[in-house]
Amino acid sequence: MPRHQPSAYLSQTDPFIATVYVLYMAGMGTCMGSVMTSALRTLADNQQTEGNAILNTLQQFAGAVGTSLSAVVVAQSRTHLAGSQAYTTAVGTQNAFIMLTVFATVIWFSYFKVVK
Repeated sequence: MPRHQPSAYLSQTDPFIATVYVLYMAGMGTCMGSVMTSALRTLADNQQTEGNAILNTLQQFAGAVGTSLSAVVVAQSRTHLAGSQAYTTAVGTQNAFIMLTVFATVIWFSYFKVVK
């Protein structure tokens, strides 16, 4: 199998994808501090340290669980589907994206149900 340069895989849409990702992460960075501050305001002063630790721990844990579940979905697709490695990885990645979108939708609607 011939070796390819990484630039051989770049297309015209790659700068667009990189720009969108940078904007997305900048938005995440600017909103997470405000969200955590707002959440911690509901606690008494003597509980804010523990609340901060819990929020940071839950954020790391949720990220790890989401990454692990996505990896399992991609691995299962690669194991159980017929086709090339690139095809089965692409299908697994699409399935992982759908799974995470469903999780996000459920969380979004449960938020509004609780806030009522």
